Amino acid sequence: NSTAGATRHSGTVAVGSCTCDASSRVCPDDRGLGAMAVLSLNLSSERSAKANTAKFMTTTVVMLLTLTAAILALGGVALLFVGATVGWLLVGLAAIPAMFVEWYHGELKSLPAKAHGQSIDAWLEASLLAGLKSNSTPKELATLVGASQAGQFMAIRFGLTANLLLNIASEDAKQTDDIWSDARDIQQQTKSPLMHGGVVAAALIRQFPNYEGLLAQMHLEYQDVVAGIKWYDHIQDLVGQQNKARRTGGIARDWSFGYTPLLKRFGVNLSEQSGGAFTVELDSHLRALDQLIDTLGANGRQNAAIIGPQGTGKTTLLHAFAERLLDADANLPSNLKFRQVYLLDSSALISAAPGRGELEGLIMRVLTEAYRAKNIIICLDNAQLFFEEGIGAVDLTNVLLPILEAGNLRLILTMDEQRLLQIGQRNPGLVNALNRITIAPASREETIQVMQDQLILTEYRRKVTYMHQSLAEAFRLSERYIHDLAMPGRALKLLESAASYGESGGKLITANSVQQAIEQTMNVKVGVANADTER
Repeated sequence: NSTAGATRHSGTVAVGSCTCDASSRVCPDDRGLGAMAVLSLNLSSERSAKANTAKFMTTTVVMLLTLTAAILALGGVALLFVGATVGWLLVGLAAIPAMFVEWYHGELKSLPAKAHGQSIDAWLEASLLAGLKSNSTPKELATLVGASQAGQFMAIRFGLTANLLLNIASEDAKQTDDIWSDARDIQQQTKSPLMHGGVVAAALIRQFPNYEGLLAQMHLEYQDVVAGIKWYDHIQDLVGQQNKARRTGGIARDWSFGYTPLLKRFGVNLSEQSGGAFTVELDSHLRALDQLIDTLGANGRQNAAIIGPQGTGKTTLLHAFAERLLDADANLPSNLKFRQVYLLDSSALISAAPGRGELEGLIMRVLTEAYRAKNIIICLDNAQLFFEEGIGAVDLTNVLLPILEAGNLRLILTMDEQRLLQIGQRNPGLVNALNRITIAPASREETIQVMQDQLILTEYRRKVTYMHQSLAEAFRLSERYIHDLAMPGRALKLLESAASYGESGGKLITANSVQQAIEQTMNVKVGVANADTER
């Protein structure tokens, strides 16, 4: 009544290296990740057959099939045009390669897991499943992982290369059973949709007797590897979202609203810049975004003051707000749907109205234009610039306070807490008229999450690749040496600077790259002394 090791029969492998209760078919996991059912691997299943089909549907094959279908279809149409009935045969034959192409793009290219599958082949990534044998060894698994997309991601971002996995993997096929059990545990822990190469790489690492010491030499902890799986899945989600059609109100969205020539001259339309580049995933930012929507969608004073230190992501929140308003599927008040969000350019306004009293008149014309258009939300980023005092300063309190109190025009202001207190001492009525939304500095985990999203843009611009270790080092060193910004802004600033100190030909950004960035910009030695003069 127990199963030890693996029992193989009829192309099916029962997996589980512990002694199990046959009635419950559940065995305890000695690593403390909960109970695991005895798993099986059926290499003759329907999903295995589809994975093997996908293996042969390379880019070249798909292109050839597409070209064949097009040639047959065009040839058939041409023959029918001249009256040759054989053209119908060619048109019919064209449907065969066309169906294979459609099958590939519709299912095989991204073969999903079976929703209610109970075996390894139901969850395993197609590229891994297609390469398996009934008695694959951990070393053979390591080879498959190294060739997979997720495995290459773990190699680039964490240094868990195919050679490393091959060096630590066993050649004993019996140990493969433990890897499957660990991989299923990790997949459930990370809520990964597939048991992809990253999941199996983490399981291979954990099978190594001294994996904690091995990871420590690479400046990693095992939880970093688990977080890397979530990072990979998150990037896949972002790619999927970019490929989805977005409903933004149609081409007649703005026809019923007024023209805004002054706003186009002195403002930046954040709504035209939306499209997924500025993401807000932190719980604190999502709460602030929901609060902003509730405030501006209510019938009270329709203004909001986003308060937080510089670097906390106030401007990013404005971009996310603009994008949310254009999403036809978003849960929004009807009076906010498809509204345009304009960020006023303070420098452009001041330079266009240098004379005394001219700026107040220009601001009034701009705000009146926004009010008459009926679909505009005005943002004053770094709003303290509009409430300064002293010679040459700009103070628009007399212009903006009546507008804020009336609540007829939606306004969003951003500034830090200290500047708000200073303004409140001079003009308490102004501060009292504002609906405050506070954003606190991000934690370490949140900062790493923001860096993972934002570095995608930096990598594209600078043609570099960041390792996970560089993100962790950017947080550590920026927290210690950069004090003019809050998190995550200070870490992002250092991460951007590190792009100039890449290794491996300038393309790979490591922890050492971040250390060099600090040393060059702050003139402080933070790395390891590696020469007599440095010692």
